[in-house]
Amino acid sequence: MARIHVLREKRDQKRSAAHALIDAAETDGNRLLSEEESKQFDGLEAEIKALDKGIAREEVLIEQDRDPNAGPPSAAPVEVHDRRIDRPWGPEIAKYGHPSAQDEAEMRRMALGEFAIAVRMATTGRGMDPRLMAAATGMGESIPSEGGFAVPPEIAPGIERLMFAGGEILSRVDVRTVGGNSMTYNVIDETSRADGSRQGGILGYWVDEGTAPTASKFKLAQMEMKLRKVGALSYMTDELLEDAPALGAELEQSFVSELVFQVENKIVRGTGGKVPLGWMNAPCLVSIAKETNQAAATINVTNISKMWARLPARSKATAVWLINVDCEPQLDELALAVGTGGLQPRFVNYGPSGILTMKGRPVIAVEYAETIGTKGDIVLVDLSQYRLIRKGGIEQARSMHVKFIEGEETFRAFYRVDGQPVPRAAITPFKGTDKISPFVSLDTRA
Repeated sequence: MARIHVLREKRDQKRSAAHALIDAAETDGNRLLSEEESKQFDGLEAEIKALDKGIAREEVLIEQDRDPNAGPPSAAPVEVHDRRIDRPWGPEIAKYGHPSAQDEAEMRRMALGEFAIAVRMATTGRGMDPRLMAAATGMGESIPSEGGFAVPPEIAPGIERLMFAGGEILSRVDVRTVGGNSMTYNVIDETSRADGSRQGGILGYWVDEGTAPTASKFKLAQMEMKLRKVGALSYMTDELLEDAPALGAELEQSFVSELVFQVENKIVRGTGGKVPLGWMNAPCLVSIAKETNQAAATINVTNISKMWARLPARSKATAVWLINVDCEPQLDELALAVGTGGLQPRFVNYGPSGILTMKGRPVIAVEYAETIGTKGDIVLVDLSQYRLIRKGGIEQARSMHVKFIEGEETFRAFYRVDGQPVPRAAITPFKGTDKISPFVSLDTRA
């Protein structure tokens, strides 16, 4: 088995290299491949075909080990239970040309359901789909009692894409993929815009011709993040396993929703350490005090104006308001007295599709925000200034043994991420003393 894994890995590397040549040409104005690139591509194509033949022979040998009566080795794909070992799970998307996003989602659900039924048949002695053996990577993964079958890549990455597309917070943060278990990056050690502090200590001078400016020091700070693990566990009944598309849809919806909740909740209020550091607990958070004699559980126009004033100018085009849904009635009533004309609406606007904006920026209700009147019920944040690292996709496996007596199967998923705001601290402006930050909250109004 080791040799076939090596061959497959080499084939994947060659395919990646070929795709990289095409991608580079597309990025460079959709040009044709150069003569040198064409030679490289043809060479890679020939190597891929040779590796495919070698893999096919190894597959036949593997099958002969299982069945001594099998025929001689052949370059043709092995057929077992009408399933080639290299055939993808679910419908073959290539046959559909360019399917819509909705069709792709349905195909992915069908693939996950087909995989689940194959596992069910294997664990109950009704036949082994060879693709289950191909999906197993690591000691014991092909044995149910030692951890179950690894979910193939055409299924797991699909869940991750849905996760980032569906989360109002995750879809806006700065996401970086790492190869190791941590990421260290340098940031300019700037906490003030005063002379001698900008850009970590750079200071410019007006000088006469031929005169050198006074040297200044440039300071950097190192920020380190280490991957943390978030997981989910689910039990599926035997009845649900009978319907592949329904099973796939159920598993996707359950795990996507829970992983989105867990990660986004920590981006908001994580304490760091074993979980991501959320902006509510970060040193860079700016918190606006309530107004004198302000009633409990209220939001007024002065609160909003002061929050907006503490957001850096470069963040005003990308920031969003995140609120608890019970804040909306208060926002609808925001108004200012204008002369003898009575109260006039201020800041808040509803677009043609009913999208609420305030100061021209979207207002998004999220369940992670505190209830009205509590610090964190309304925040103004530039999520591009929050960095999230991840490694690979969602690691998944399933087993029938944990809940065998109850007639249920276990499905588990793990995801490795970490995150923290990019600014190390709130910034003192060049003029004035009120610190600014891309993360601004309103204090408790009790």
